[in-house]
Amino acid sequence: MKRVGIDLEQFLVDPYGSGIQRVLQQLAIHWPESMSDCLFVLPEDDQFLLLNRGQAINMLSIPFQSDAGDSGEIRNQVNSYLTSIDRTIVGQQELVSEMDSWLLPEVSYLPSVHQRFTFMREAVPVAMIGFDTLPMTEPRNYRFRPGTAAEVSEYFRLLATADAVACISEFARQSLFDVLRRDRGLVTTVAHPGGDHVLTTAADGLETSKASTSDGPVFLRVGTLESRKRPVELVQAFELLALKGCPASLVMIGRPSASDESINRAVADVEARGVGVTWIRDAGDVEIARLMEEADAFLSFGTEGYGIPVLEALRLGTPVLFGGIQPAAELMEGSGAVRVDDGGAETIADSLSEWVSFEALRSLRNGIDTRAIPTWANFAEAVVAIL
Repeated sequence: MKRVGIDLEQFLVDPYGSGIQRVLQQLAIHWPESMSDCLFVLPEDDQFLLLNRGQAINMLSIPFQSDAGDSGEIRNQVNSYLTSIDRTIVGQQELVSEMDSWLLPEVSYLPSVHQRFTFMREAVPVAMIGFDTLPMTEPRNYRFRPGTAAEVSEYFRLLATADAVACISEFARQSLFDVLRRDRGLVTTVAHPGGDHVLTTAADGLETSKASTSDGPVFLRVGTLESRKRPVELVQAFELLALKGCPASLVMIGRPSASDESINRAVADVEARGVGVTWIRDAGDVEIARLMEEADAFLSFGTEGYGIPVLEALRLGTPVLFGGIQPAAELMEGSGAVRVDDGGAETIADSLSEWVSFEALRSLRNGIDTRAIPTWANFAEAVVAIL
């Protein structure tokens, strides 16, 4: 049986519970062993540590545990786990001989990852997973540290030239063709990430607001504060709704922007004005799931490469209002997700005004069809198929 080597060095350097790392975790959990064998690879000095699926699942699940803590603490837990397991160590030549193909499953600007990818492609077919937007399409979200331009450029060169790429959405695939000028003759498929890592909640028969202690509907937004995700416009829209007397509140969950401090200041300023906006800067998996389940609606605006939180919300019985480029929400349109006008704060406020009632949201919630949500098993099979 063919064996795939999966490079996890980027995870080792920056192990926190991002959407991409959810993809890694679920890829390991749902890897179709009937199609292919796999080994997960971590560099160790000038050799390599090989993890089997079970070991990889345990390691990749650490960031999503309720007591995981911050990235430094998670890194310590990961390193502690790696020292406790049965260890298989190989050299570079043995690594090459063990593999029939090579997969880079994360975005990585590490020169060591790029060098290994280039080395492996001389011996075996190489593949990548294509994520998110690109610096060329959303430049305000990409402010790279001085001196890193070569590494960033190399990653996107590899993405444009890899033997095969599985993109998380059609939007991501078209970006590779149109922006990176990837050869359309190369294998470039779409594999939709799943939402079934979250247990379903019955959406029918809810006669009152899920957040029944509130005077008005509670809306939830989850994600880092990047300009392409419209966090400033969204909080300003809720300030406008408050000024119009609409009894609605917004809970924002997301780490501060690392690329634009003005976004953080703008969101914090609106929160301080007491207009029904709450910003939770850091929340664990369990808390996010609880808030998703309690919210009356989930919001996703701007540009997303995919949008796993949309699927998580729907699995928990919370309907979705979205605007802009939202591949996951678009898949669920008519099954619990509805598109509204996307633009500046005033446009978003106008769009949401017709949904600021428990009755309207209850009707939308009763239309949720969790059977339409993509599954991780199908995602994993689609990734393995390109190999």
